[in-house]
Amino acid sequence: MSSALYTSSATIDNAHEDDIWHTHWVPGKHQLVSAGSDETAKLWNAQSCECEITLKASDYAITSLDIDTSGSQLLTSSMDHKLRIWQLDAAEKSSPSLTIDAGAINAWKSRFVPQSSSDDKNSALIASSTDRGTVKLWSARSGRPVSELNTSRPKFLYALAASPDGTKIACAGVGSQVYLFDIETGSLSCTFSGHSDNVRSVSFSADSSLLVSASDDKQVQLHDARFGSPAATFMGHYGWVLSAEMHPNGTYIASGSVDTKVKIWDVAQRTCVETHSQHEQAVWNVSWQKSSDDVTVSRPMLASAGEDRSITFYDPLLA
Repeated sequence: MSSALYTSSATIDNAHEDDIWHTHWVPGKHQLVSAGSDETAKLWNAQSCECEITLKASDYAITSLDIDTSGSQLLTSSMDHKLRIWQLDAAEKSSPSLTIDAGAINAWKSRFVPQSSSDDKNSALIASSTDRGTVKLWSARSGRPVSELNTSRPKFLYALAASPDGTKIACAGVGSQVYLFDIETGSLSCTFSGHSDNVRSVSFSADSSLLVSASDDKQVQLHDARFGSPAATFMGHYGWVLSAEMHPNGTYIASGSVDTKVKIWDVAQRTCVETHSQHEQAVWNVSWQKSSDDVTVSRPMLASAGEDRSITFYDPLLA
């Protein structure tokens, strides 16, 4: 049996006019949104590699993007300190449906906070990270501030994630700590201190039990978000690790690095099982295809993007 897990199936060269910092799959679809320093967000068809929509609201770089679990809303934050919600399922998509002026610098990274079926839809939240060690929570309906989570360390937070079950917020950035908050109480649940340098990325497993972090210390780490304990460390990159995300079934972790490599790690074996070298410069982001409430993606694709302005798609062989 072949040991190959994923094969690079297509690359979009010059997908943007400058560095691509972020990608995110539209849940349940073969569509990927990308954004970065050229001030635009683009929706791509992963099968035809054609750009279907280009969105632009300002002359400032987009520092973050997210898509809600229904796949109907896109959230962007940019260097003009604005949070913007775009309706992907609307006939008219060229203008945001909601714009929040978060103030400097309160919106470097932003995320939709998933809701359970019992939640009041009017209480939908957006989380955004700041340069002062806090995470602000905003109403996704009115755009008004709701509350604030405080790490008690006034440092720039450029990594942020909300757990799929809507109960936790993780954040990190300058410094080596990863902070985990309980959303309902607003309290700091635990602090992970396994890294030795700045943390670039945090993301949750699909079941919200595990947290993945990527750091300038060239490591990817796995943490148990239920008990606040370290779970595993993955070493093999030769430069800062800029992004890491767990496969939807929890079997693998994908990571991208300044060393231009995309690596796939086997969680159970704690080893790198595959290295891809399609990029010529730093890989800023990796992301797995996601299921939606209505469509299950059993064999998800992987996407990577970076400083070389390209997007690469990887098809599953065995995964």
